[in-house]
Amino acid sequence: MTTRNTSSASLLEKDLEIVGNIAFQNNLYIHGKVNGNIAAPMDSRAALYIQGDSEVTGEIRAPLIIVSGTISGDIFASRRISLKSTAKINGNIHYVEIQMDEGAEVNGVLTSVNSISDDQ
Repeated sequence: MTTRNTSSASLLEKDLEIVGNIAFQNNLYIHGKVNGNIAAPMDSRAALYIQGDSEVTGEIRAPLIIVSGTISGDIFASRRISLKSTAKINGNIHYVEIQMDEGAEVNGVLTSVNSISDDQ
């Protein structure tokens, strides 16, 4: 049996509130509140998980974004965004690929693009 080396992950607990920008490289799980921008290198394998009990106010840039919580701000997903049924988005979404469950709310414009880079 072989084991695969998985990349590291960071977790922001639900009793945590961050005011300021967050930059990350691998996987980031957010349960709390963030008032600031969240960004990962757009050409990386980074993944951002916005959990159902979380609130983010700010711009988000990451290759893979899975949303179950609330976001107020524009979102840029260079690979894929998945909006779960409890997702509430107040902002525009720029994506290469999107998956949206029934019940997800988006108050903004959905824009399909061929690619998104860090400087867009």
